Order: sequence, then C-alpha cells, then structure tokens
Amino acid sequence: MKSNNELVYLLSKIKWPKLLISISLFISILGSLSGLLIPVFTGNVVDNLKEGNVSTQFIFAFIFLFVFNAILNGIGLYILNKVGEIVIYSIRSLIWKKIIYLKVSFFDKNESGNIMSRITDDTKVINFFLSYKLPNFFPSLISIIGSLVMLFILDWQMTLVTLVIFPIYALVVIPLGKAMQKISINTQNEIANFTGLLGRVLTEIKLVKVSSTEKEELKNAHTNLLHIFQLGLKQAKITSVIQPLSSLILLLTVGIILGFGGLKISSGSISAGTLVTMIFYVFQMSMPLVNVSTLVTDYKKAVGASSRIHDILKEKTEDVKDNGLSFEKNKHLIFDNVTFAYNQSPVLENVSFTARNNSTTAIVGPSGSGKSTIFHLIERFYSVQSGEILYGDKGIDEFNLKNWRKNIGYVTQNNPMMNGTITNNILYGNEKDMETNDIIYYSKMANAHEFISEFEESYNTLVGERGEKLSGGQKQRIDIVRNFIKQPNILLLDEATSSLDSESEKKIQSSLEKLMYNRTTIIIAHRLSTIKKADQIIFLDKGKITGIGTHEKLIKTHSKYSSFVYNQRLR
Repeated sequence: MKSNNELVYLLSKIKWPKLLISISLFISILGSLSGLLIPVFTGNVVDNLKEGNVSTQFIFAFIFLFVFNAILNGIGLYILNKVGEIVIYSIRSLIWKKIIYLKVSFFDKNESGNIMSRITDDTKVINFFLSYKLPNFFPSLISIIGSLVMLFILDWQMTLVTLVIFPIYALVVIPLGKAMQKISINTQNEIANFTGLLGRVLTEIKLVKVSSTEKEELKNAHTNLLHIFQLGLKQAKITSVIQPLSSLILLLTVGIILGFGGLKISSGSISAGTLVTMIFYVFQMSMPLVNVSTLVTDYKKAVGASSRIHDILKEKTEDVKDNGLSFEKNKHLIFDNVTFAYNQSPVLENVSFTARNNSTTAIVGPSGSGKSTIFHLIERFYSVQSGEILYGDKGIDEFNLKNWRKNIGYVTQNNPMMNGTITNNILYGNEKDMETNDIIYYSKMANAHEFISEFEESYNTLVGERGEKLSGGQKQRIDIVRNFIKQPNILLLDEATSSLDSESEKKIQSSLEKLMYNRTTIIIAHRLSTIKKADQIIFLDKGKITGIGTHEKLIKTHSKYSSFVYNQRLR
C-alpha cells in the first residue's frame, strides 16, 4: 500500500534502533535544558557585577554549567548521528536487497547507471537529512520552546511583540519548501539520467571510439549537466531567501528587545541583567531557528528523493521464497502452446515441443526468430502470456526458483564475466571451497587449463571489467568450466562454440558431449556439425515452429532449412 509520504513509507520498512534513539533523546533533552540555565546565570553575573558581590563558587558553577552543557550536547549529537547512519545503512541494504531480486524485465527498462544513482545519490540526500538535519531537530525544538517560555517569564509583553514576526516568516517558508521538493525530484532525475549516460558510455567506450561519437556524447552530457546546473541555481535562490530571512528575523527580534528593554530599564521595570538574559535567549534561539527553518526544505528534498526509491520498492520481485517443489531429475521439458511478447510485440506464438531427457534438441532459424527467448523462459527470466512450460507433469513455476536455476547450466553467447580472478569466475555460483586440483581437472575438460597456465598469475589472473583481458574464446571456455563444475540437469548452450577457432572447437566438442551426457540439452547453434548430432531439430521462424525432425528429415521436407544448409547459413 502506497503511503501519501514516500519518506515515511520508506522509513516504515526498516528496523529502528529504539534504545539508541531513547538514550540520545534523553541526553539531548538534558543538554538543551541545561543550556536554558546559561542565560539566567549570565544575567545574574551582570547584576551581581553591578552590585560587586560575585562569589568564587558562583563563577565555578557558571563555568561547570558551560562545560557540562557542551559535553552533553556533544554526546547526544554523536548518538543521534549514529542513529541516522544506522537508518541510512538499513535503507541502502533494503534497496539493494529489493533490486537484486527484481525481475529481469525491470532491468530491460532501466539503465544500470540510473539504478546506481538511486542507490547512491538519492540515499545521499536522505542521509544528509536523517544523519545531520533531523538529529538537530529535537534539541533545537527544546531550545526554541524553552527560550520562549523563559522570555515569557522574564517579560511576556515584550515577547509577544517580537512573536508577531514569526507568522510572516512561516508564510514565506512553507511555499518555498514545496517548491524545493519539486526541484529536488527533478534534480535527482537529472542526476540519474547523467549517471545512466556515464554508465552507458563507459561500458561501451570502444564502440564510442570506433564510431567517433565523442562529440555527440559530450553534447548529451552537456545537456544533462546544464539541466542540473539550472536546477541547482533554483535551489540556491530558495536558500538565498530563507537563510537571510532567518538572520533578518533574528536582528529584528534583538532590535525590538533592545528598544523596549532600554525603555523599561530607564523606567526601572527590569534590570540590565534581565535584558542581557533576554538577548542571550534570543541568540540561543537563532541557530535552532535556522536549523528548523532549513529542516523544512531539506525534508522536502528527502521526500523528493524517496519518491524515486519508492518506485523501486513497489516493483514486483521474483519469487525467491523457499516454498515450491524440489527439482527432480530425468523429466522431459515440454513447451505447450507457449505465447510470449516483449511490450506487446509477439516473439513466440503457440510454440509446442518436447525436449526429452537424455536427448539433445537443437533450435535453428533466422536471427530474431525467438531462439534466445526460449532460453530466457526456461531460466524463468520472464513469464509466458499464455500456454505453459512443463517439467514432467508440473509447471516450471511450481518449482522453487533458486533450486530450479541451480539445476540449469547456461553457456551464453556473450559469456559474462565478473571483475575478479579467473578462479572467482570459475567458482561464481558454485562451491567456493573447491580444491585447486578439481578446478584444474574441469578446466582441462573444457580445454581451458592450457591458456590459463600461460598467464603469469595463472588462475589468479584478473580478468578485468566484463572480462576485457580475455579473448572471446577464452571467456567462453571459462564459462564452460563453470558449467562443468555446476553439473546441471538441464543444459542450455547458446552458440556454445561460436567464438572458438576450428582446432579449439574440435577439442571442446568432446568435452561438451561429456557434459551433455544424461542431461536434457537444448542447443542454439549455427554449426552444422553440432546440429547433425542432435536427436531433434526445431526450426523457428518469426516466433513460430515451422519444422521439427532430424537433419535428414528436415533437409528433405523443409525448404528453408535446406536453404540454410546449402547457402552455408549453417556451417
């Protein structure tokens, strides 16, 4: 359920350190209350100095009060800031936990840089409010209320005159706070767009260089930065109104007290010490008033940043609960009239086939026919619009998601790598404490040990971001090693040998055959040598199956398949 206030909604989702909050509030309140005694002592000092009867004990008590107040305020502020840091840590953990389990469709629609901005930049705004501004609110409020009470006790008439200014101040600050919230939302959106642009360009910097599009990307960045600059100026204008206005209120208040106080001293209504005490209370309220007044604008900024985080929190996640069926081996994988579309654009229409256990199914067809989409559906990255995918006699959505994916091996076209060592990538998603000899054994099976050993750091070689230090074939073989170790029950090979030269392909084919043994295997491939060995071939064209059979059958009965073979579309 959506809250009317996204910041409140966000804070309701985390666990608060109640004990720390209680302790910090108690200490801050005690510090603020002790601070209210300082102006009274100061006034007494002025009056006693005038009469010449200031005792040594009084001076020591006065100094002790100052030191005690400073220590209490310091301790209270530290604990409150600690509370703020704990809260922001909880928020960032909450967001990351949400993002990591979001559906793949979310990442299709949102750039990685934009998402990172929400975790870092948006939480910075909230962090500033929770860790620095909000902790000062309660002590400031006590100081303001306490000072006002003391001012009324000292001279209620003079205090009432000074308070006339504050409603005027509120009439200006409230609409400015609303404007600040709107500007904050726009600013965070622009920062996210800029971060997204940076992530996109830096990730594909080689494409930028090859395409000579540096000037275009500079222009795009300049547009984002200009918008951020303009929004920053708008925020500066609002701040430049609020802060001087706060100072003006302080000066007017002091001026009124001095004017009326001077008249009252001359008439004998109050003493000089009382006037000094009242001025001291006014100054004691000045910083708390500034904190409270800017708190409104910072709160609006935090609400603006929270609204974008709220958009993530309301997104649907994958079903990562521990319930669901356990995986069972030796079942057939069945597509039953499956229809699927990305954003209303049909990709698969009424697709039906059975990938039998202990057999190999090859999927061929033109680019964009939906071959990779079939793999994505098997991995449960997306849900079908109609029809059903069965494993045995159960829908695959009935199985525990984590357990399901643990039993699927996926050698992809692009062979993704994580920044780290070769060993880190081999063991990614597998047992981390595997013996080195076992890693070498599986690497040899995938024809990877030889090239890994040639590196100076061998298995401890850093692969770089996205595996930039490795060739396409090397990355592919590391991906195959990872799947050898995983020992999946369902094996998906997407162009599994596309990046290998002929010699390496021959060496690795025997290893793949060992990996494929006694498994439900589905292959997307353009190599005829691989497809000929398949138990069945599915020809997919524009999202529809137009032929199923062996190579010998399709070469005789399927004209487009024959055309693919004879035109060397299948090599």
